[in-house]
Amino acid sequence: MEVPNLGEPAPFLQSDLGQLFKFVPIKDKDILNLYWFLPYCQREYRSQPLKYFSNLFGHEGENSLLSYLIAEGYALELSAGYDHELWNFSNFYIDITLTKKGLENVEKVIEAVF
Repeated sequence: MEVPNLGEPAPFLQSDLGQLFKFVPIKDKDILNLYWFLPYCQREYRSQPLKYFSNLFGHEGENSLLSYLIAEGYALELSAGYDHELWNFSNFYIDITLTKKGLENVEKVIEAVF
């Protein structure tokens, strides 16, 4: 039995990408979720590129993204990770718990990530 190609049609259209959506949270916690949808890379098990980026962005030590965001008063915590979906695409994400100042300056937080 052949596994069906669940990526056709593509799960996300080009017009769906690069969007900023704002939701009113239920809890008193403001989180910025950044997602990148990438070509399927689970087969890259030797180099594990998404694990590398997860460790790079998720590092919490001196001169890290999180240390910068905390020093600017924008963030409280940060996590980064990845997943592989449907044998068809991978995604990488960064979740940043924002302070009220960070929420007011969300564009600067996004700029710092890039």
